Parts: sequence; C-alpha cells; structure tokens
Amino acid sequence: MGMFSRYPTTFTTELNRSSYDYIVVGGGTAGCVLASRLSEDPQRTVLLLERGPVVNSWFSRVPLITSNFQDQRAPVYKWQSVPMKGISGKTLSLAAGKALGGTAKVNGLIYSRSAPGEYNAWRDAGRKNWSWEDVEPFFRKSEHSLSHGQANGRSIEGPWANRTTRGAQFELSQKNIDAAAKFNIPCVTMANDSSSPSVACTPQDATIDSSGHRCSTEEAFLPKSLVSNRKNLTICTNAIVTSLDIRQAEDGNLRAFGVRFGSDFKADHTCSASATREVILCAGAIVSPQLLLLSGIGPRDHLQQHEIPVLKELAGVGQHLQDHISVPLLYKVPLKDTVEGVLMGSPLRAAFEFLKYAIFGKGLLSQQVQQYNITLPSTLLDENSHIPTKVSKTLLDARDPQNIPDIEVMFLPVNPTSRAFEGLATSFGIFSYMCTVLRPQSYGSIRLSSSNPRDRPLCDLGMFNDSADRPPLRKALKLALALAQEVRKTGYPLENLSVPEDTTDETLDEFSDDNVMSTFHYSSSCRMDTEKNMGVVDDELRVYGVNGLRIADASVFPQVPACHIQAPVVMVAERCAEFIRAGSK
Repeated sequence: MGMFSRYPTTFTTELNRSSYDYIVVGGGTAGCVLASRLSEDPQRTVLLLERGPVVNSWFSRVPLITSNFQDQRAPVYKWQSVPMKGISGKTLSLAAGKALGGTAKVNGLIYSRSAPGEYNAWRDAGRKNWSWEDVEPFFRKSEHSLSHGQANGRSIEGPWANRTTRGAQFELSQKNIDAAAKFNIPCVTMANDSSSPSVACTPQDATIDSSGHRCSTEEAFLPKSLVSNRKNLTICTNAIVTSLDIRQAEDGNLRAFGVRFGSDFKADHTCSASATREVILCAGAIVSPQLLLLSGIGPRDHLQQHEIPVLKELAGVGQHLQDHISVPLLYKVPLKDTVEGVLMGSPLRAAFEFLKYAIFGKGLLSQQVQQYNITLPSTLLDENSHIPTKVSKTLLDARDPQNIPDIEVMFLPVNPTSRAFEGLATSFGIFSYMCTVLRPQSYGSIRLSSSNPRDRPLCDLGMFNDSADRPPLRKALKLALALAQEVRKTGYPLENLSVPEDTTDETLDEFSDDNVMSTFHYSSSCRMDTEKNMGVVDDELRVYGVNGLRIADASVFPQVPACHIQAPVVMVAERCAEFIRAGSK
C-alpha cells in the first residue's frame, strides 16, 4: 500500500482504501491539475487513475526531443482515424499521450490562452460564467510566467512554468518575421497579452521551466515531493477504467457511485472503487465519451447496437468531435537552418548542443520546435495576402467575438509529416509553414468499435465535412506562399519540396486533401451546451441526468479554441476544482 503514496509504476488491486471522496479518471493534462487541487483539502480523499505508466527519465524532460510523436519510444497511443468522407475516404494518423501527465508530456509545449473574444463568444452563446473576465483569473492561477512576470494579465502565482522565445533560433525564422511586416502583420513581443490585436506575428510561450526542462502538468502539479506528503491522494498508473458505476440512488435519480478498472496489461486483473462525492472524467476528448458510452450514457440507437443497457439517453455524447485542420507547405533549406540538419546532419554540432543542454540547460534542445507563428482573421487579408494599411481598430479588438483569429501559420524548422525524403538531414533540411484553420466548422464523432473498453473507439475527425473551412485555409496557404516568395527575394535558398502548383481554388483544395493532417487538438465531443442542443455537460461541467459525475477536459469546449489547447484545458480543470469546492460547502 505504501507504493501509492508516491508514483506507482505497476498496477495493483490492493488500494489503500476502497472508497474515496473524489475519483479522477485520467491522469493527463487536466487530471493532474484536478487531482492536485482537490487534494489540497486534507479532509478529502482523492484517487487518480491513469492508464499510462510513469515516465520521468531525464530524456522525458528534454523539450525538443520529447516533441517528436514519430519517435517509436515516445509515450503515445497511435492509431488511425476512420475513413473520412470530406477527404475522399482517407484516414489520418492520430496520437495521444500515454503516461502520467498525458499529452502534456509529448506535445509541442505551446502555452496559448486564445483571444479573449473566444470566451466572450462562449458567454454570448449562453455559457454562464465563461466570459474572458470569468476565465482569466483561472489562467493566472495556474501560470508561472518566467518571462513576463505579472505584466498585462500574466502571473507568477501558479506552479506551471512557461517562458517565451528569446530571438529566432534559425536565420530563416527571422526572415519570415521580417517578411510578415511587409504584409502589414505586426510583430507582437508578448504572447497571451489580452490587449494585443487580433493580427500578429508572435514569439511563442512554451511550458519550459527555469532549468530548461519540459514542464508538464505532472511535474508542475504533482511533483513527487507533493505526492509523498499528501496521504489523502492516491495515484494508480497502468490502470484502465472499464466503466463507470452508475446506478439509481435512493432519491430515484441516476448517480455515479464509482468506477470499475483493471490492469492495462492483464484483462483478468479487475477491481472497483467508490466515490462518496463525485467522479470526474479527465480522460480527454477521445476516451471520456468512450467511457460514457460503455457505461450506458449516450445515443440510444448506438448503445443498443452494442447491446449496452441505456441508463441515460444523451444524444450529444461523442458528437461534435473537432480538431484544427492543418496543411503543411514543405521547402528544402540549408541544413544549418533546421532541427534535423543540426541534430542528424552534423554530429559535431549535435554533440555540442547535447553538452550545452546537459551542463547548462540551454541551447537548441532547451527550445520548443515552434518558436513563432502568425494568427489573424482571414477576412482581413486582401487578394495579395496583405492586411490593409488602414484597418479599423474595432476589427483588431481581440476581445470582440467577431475578431477571433481563424487561421494560423506556424514556422517549423522540421518535417512535421511522416513522409520520408531521400537526402533529408544529409544534404538538405526541411522548413515548413503549417497552415491551420483555427475555427473549423467541420466536426466528426466518437463511436464505439466494440463494447470492449480496451479497443480504440472509431474516431472521425470530420475534416472538410463543411465546405466553409475551405476559404480560410486557402487564405492561409496563399499567405504562406507569399511569405516564402518574400524570403526568396532576400536571396535565401528556399527550394520547393511539397507545395501547390498554383493558387487556384481547385489546386489549393486538391493539395489540401492530399496533405491534410491532424493537429492533435481533439475537442468538443462532450461539449458544454444545453441538452437540447446536443450538449453533454452544463455550465458547471456536470453531466446531464447523472448526479455526482462531471467532465473536465478538452471534450467540454463548446468548439475547439482558436489556439494550441493545453492552457485552456488546464483552465477548465482549475474551474472544475472551484465548482466542486463551491458545491461542497
């Protein structure tokens, strides 16, 4: 039993108790935050269940190395989507974190809150207490900004460290920053400044601590020193939750009484735990709806198809799955200006960078891959991909829901695809412009592949199901092509590798269909809305029709936020903890 006072590395049925006040299902980005916050009260017991193992080696904290999903050693689940009708039946590669800390252990490290207008749009859609003024304190509660202190709404009061990029790591990145200015896209020096305009080229904040280590939510909110001292917190890893224990309570209403779970390695190792107060799903936008469906909560016809007794018909479960739509443009560039070129093409430089990081925590290995990006509302771009010189200030006000950026162009000094190119890292490197639709209208679904909880569910990202996503993506692609051409004018050797042949709508659409990627920002499959509007949780994250059950992860977003989503996920976990505390008084 003592092993549960620290980080266990193997599953066991011998918990230190059978009943807890709170059970948190999923020890990922959100679950680590929520378990930490709920266990701050020494009078409340908390059980955190995570399917993945503990991954805490030295290498697991090196920012650049741990951002590579393609590495076979990465602690991630990998699988394929179902064929998608919007892209002619193609499937896409999917990935999610498989460790305590979840995707925060393997993501691109970007700390982005989204524009204030994002949350004001939630308010305008009827989400009570979810405006920017409501959520901003909870961003500040978790954050420890190493670069900005407490300037312009930033914070040093939380445990979750981030820092900003200090100058472009590669020459080509700087050339793109300079090129952006020629399209009237200003360089804003502080990311996540709520007073910044809706159009900006910005150095990115990344969840990297003062030692140059990846700062996942596991490291920030559940450090071993904290876990060892909290006798009321039990963490069980390598544990797969198979279903929720939902039954009719004495008052006649459905209630979540606990969970059933087992070893991720041995199907015959099973047990259960009860929750006297609440069960909170933090398993992410793929697994949270899967668990609801396995437990009899969801669309009646789908549950009956899998012979699962219907406890609560809730049509929105697993619907409205969203992801940002991304299409990369790839260019051949000199080795010195890419990550692959430095680390694989130059053994001497790679050794130097390794030593610099090992000794000082500095250098290329201490950086995130994406250091700068451009975000803007695509409607502001003219035919030449310029922002007009005289734009009304009202159109640049990022607090207005009408001005939320709907496209992003990421500057990536790597090959972000799984495609192999002969000569890569030996004779040339790859620089890519990742062109992304931040506010997609398309959505897909999560459906069970079987009633076996160990089987991956059927994931349809719904890419291009709505043709409204085509125009903003075309504008993002045209902007990236124009930036590349501007860089070429400086004499920089930028050679086409994978780009569209021309800029007609037909060519851009065909190129997009052939090269579209998941951005791994899965969300909105158990969204906040009214039950009538296919919502699954109310404005305090309570599942409709089931007492004692909440969801606190990316699945609850009304729509995928127009940013890299880990910071909003942490904000949701912080809010959930506050809702629970307020309700228990």
